[in-house]
Amino acid sequence: MEKCQKCGNMSVNDNGECVVCDESASVNPYAVSAAVTDSFPIDDISSTPEAEEYSKVFVGSKYYSFFPHGRDIPKSWNWAAFFIGVFWFIYRKMYLYAAIYLGLGFLLTGIQSMLGISEVITNVISIGMGVGAGVLANRLYKQHMDKKIAETLAVAQKSEIIPALKAKGGTNLIGALIAFGILFGIIVMSMSAMGI
Repeated sequence: MEKCQKCGNMSVNDNGECVVCDESASVNPYAVSAAVTDSFPIDDISSTPEAEEYSKVFVGSKYYSFFPHGRDIPKSWNWAAFFIGVFWFIYRKMYLYAAIYLGLGFLLTGIQSMLGISEVITNVISIGMGVGAGVLANRLYKQHMDKKIAETLAVAQKSEIIPALKAKGGTNLIGALIAFGILFGIIVMSMSAMGI
């Protein structure tokens, strides 16, 4: 498919028709236009019969780790997010949440050093952030998954849906390892700069 100059989606079919915004186009039964997704809650999209199958493709082999009872109902606690926070978000391709989590961590470190806050208080706040990640991670992942599935359905033809969901979903181990290496390097440089 090619990019539509009108709506910006990769939604121009072989006939040169945009299946998202061109009313005269051959109808793509799996497409959901931007107008529909803006007014149609993602929760309603996730209640379609194909939704759980799309979710399984998006999540991968660990689907039942997040949704043990199926039906895309998330588990209430995520140990991995509690222990490794930002790296789990990157691993699951939730880059915005990773940036927010990392930003909060740097903000906390900056406040501690500027105001001379006790390290004990900082550690308590860090544990609180970990608990927050553990409690919220699966629900945030469900929202992320529903959004990506809706975006895919808005532009993909039937034969493209599964490959697109596999590409958008799954995991990014290399990204998580690179982030770990960068953060480790920053910590080492900071410690050497402070003479520790």
